[in-house]
Amino acid sequence: MVKGSLLRKIAERALGLEYAKLVWKRIEILGDVAIIRKPFDLPIDVFKSLGEELLRSLPYIKGVWLSISPVHGIERVREYIHLAGEAKTEVLYKEHGCIFKVDFTKVYISPVLGFDHMRIAKMVKDGESVLNMFAGFAPYSIIISKYAHPSYVVSIDLNKYAVKYARINIELNKVAAANEVLHGDALLLTEALSEKFDRVLMPYPELFEKALRASLKSVKLGGYLHPHLFVTSEKKQNALQEAFKIVVEVAKKAGGIVEPVGGHVIRGVAPRKYHVVVDAIVKCKS
Repeated sequence: MVKGSLLRKIAERALGLEYAKLVWKRIEILGDVAIIRKPFDLPIDVFKSLGEELLRSLPYIKGVWLSISPVHGIERVREYIHLAGEAKTEVLYKEHGCIFKVDFTKVYISPVLGFDHMRIAKMVKDGESVLNMFAGFAPYSIIISKYAHPSYVVSIDLNKYAVKYARINIELNKVAAANEVLHGDALLLTEALSEKFDRVLMPYPELFEKALRASLKSVKLGGYLHPHLFVTSEKKQNALQEAFKIVVEVAKKAGGIVEPVGGHVIRGVAPRKYHVVVDAIVKCKS
């Protein structure tokens, strides 16, 4: 992993101190590709020199891309502009000793979720059945399978490319025996599955309420839910408690009683707006 101090210095050399302050934390390294998430208030032409400086300063980087849009569409992807080096978009990305093949222009990927991938894996008990809604290229599913001992993990995604890469990555990491991947609408399939799961993951904050309602139909009484949601809070340290209240209220409206027992503020996404994941035990359901 590239240290933040090095990325800051590279950005300062290419852009100067003021622009660098806006940019360096938005540089992500995926295998041998660097991706810069463009701040809204900077013009695109500013980033060409930064792309070239990243190639000079980091010899293992082969290509640099600029992300110019938020995540959008049912595929949950961004729009990109090639800045420097090779124009490839399929990378081999490593995380927690696992290797993932993915095309970042076709499948949602966020290295900032790496901490939570392992955090959840450490919570999974031997023999659990796990449902991963909106699984993407399956990082949660694979890291859980590598570091815990689930009986099986079901991953669902509507994006056909995510399903393709999930299946490839399950084979790459030798966890096929415990994993199944389904192509389809996670909201519909979750409600249709007759199996009741010990744990349900919902890593799609934009669909939080619908996902929570669907998950209550598929989780066992006493099982765990891990919804992702966006929370507005004046202070970051209060965001998790705000998320607890929201999850309890939404579950109650859906006919369930849940008890939040943990969670994690993943990142700030806007001033006073945070991406949070909550861990909750299902106490009652209709």
